[in-house]
Amino acid sequence: MSFLRKGILVTAGQMIGILMGVLSGMLYSRVLGPDGVGQYRLFNTTLVVVATIGVMGISSAGIYFLNNRKIAIERLTTNGVRFALVTGGTIAAIMTTVFLCLPGYFGRISVPVAVFFAMAIGVMPLWAVLYQLLVAQLAARRMVTLQFLRSTVVLVGGALLAVFGWLTTQSGIVIFALGAFGATALVLFYQRKNIDLSIPFDWALFREVLSYGVKIASADIMLLVMLEMSVILLRYLMPGSFEPIGFYSRATTICGLIVIVPRTLGPLLFAKWSGVTGRARLLQVEMAMRMSLTYSLLMAVGVILLGKYAIWMMYGKEFLPAMEALRILAFSTVSLSVFTVCYNVLAGDGRANLMAWVLAASIAILVVVTWWLVPIWGISGAAVGALCASACTAVCGVAICMKLYGLNPLRCLFVCRSDLQYIRQAFKSRGQSSQGDLNTDEI
Repeated sequence: MSFLRKGILVTAGQMIGILMGVLSGMLYSRVLGPDGVGQYRLFNTTLVVVATIGVMGISSAGIYFLNNRKIAIERLTTNGVRFALVTGGTIAAIMTTVFLCLPGYFGRISVPVAVFFAMAIGVMPLWAVLYQLLVAQLAARRMVTLQFLRSTVVLVGGALLAVFGWLTTQSGIVIFALGAFGATALVLFYQRKNIDLSIPFDWALFREVLSYGVKIASADIMLLVMLEMSVILLRYLMPGSFEPIGFYSRATTICGLIVIVPRTLGPLLFAKWSGVTGRARLLQVEMAMRMSLTYSLLMAVGVILLGKYAIWMMYGKEFLPAMEALRILAFSTVSLSVFTVCYNVLAGDGRANLMAWVLAASIAILVVVTWWLVPIWGISGAAVGALCASACTAVCGVAICMKLYGLNPLRCLFVCRSDLQYIRQAFKSRGQSSQGDLNTDEI
């Protein structure tokens, strides 16, 4: 299978995963209600944030060390597995204690559920290490299968429990954990031949991978923390029930749907950046900025006008209070789309670490504004905090690109005819390449 067809397959798998995630969100929201889905969302957020920070970028660094440094995959895999087991065990023990000792924050759950979910968080470093090595191997079919498995467990498992009237917040948490366990077991099966426990732990290699991983993953970790911090703070600042998180999370989900198209078009817009310099790169960056800004603005206006009906159809009238946050968060996606372009060009130029500092400042702004406004405005205050943080990333990203590349903000405002022609030609070229790949395979 050619690289192009692998890319199309992985993109299709991601789109299916997003769709299944949306369906799962609709199912769990309608059955659990705002309070139940809010608690469920808090546990999901905790898993993602803790696991991402716990792996410390080692999983992403594996791609570089395998493909660029030509380190034997057996050494990388075995070293990574040992690291993940120790780290995961420590995380599981800590999170079990946290869940049981902070019932006022996480809500009361049974001891078995707390232990089971903490163990699911603990296996995520192992999943991350092994999955990223599949990415490095360009194992497209296996990547899609793993993505599909987790989404299927959550959706089908939740649907079966709902049919029998057994879907509760705790059973939903267990189903989510089962998805993590299932995907980890499958990726472990895929990589079993690359694990050789007779190879001693390589401390020198571990230090190199860790150093490189922290450097390249710092911005991604900061971005994740910025996107999820509002949920964490909402629970602390509005502890009466989980409803505020339920409403806020539905608003963020709908806003997240805005970025599906940019994810698909991203490879068309950014593919040539690593191969061009000077004015050619500048023109492409300005084009990407214009298109991202125009698209996100149109979608934000659409969400503001039609968001009430989207909430009602997807989640039910119980979630209509989410609209007060949705109106504000819709514009934060505009800022995030601008930031995404800046981040991509800086990452392509080996300067992604600059955005880590920007994101750190944005997180500080988010915390201060959210802490100040939530007691006054509720979930709208959290949305304003997220908007201020995303605006900071956009403004700083544009300023950095102006200084480094001579970016002209005035040429980034309105889409023009040449931009549309570029996209049309790119799709035409992709179609011709796909047909060529197909013909070659048939021959």
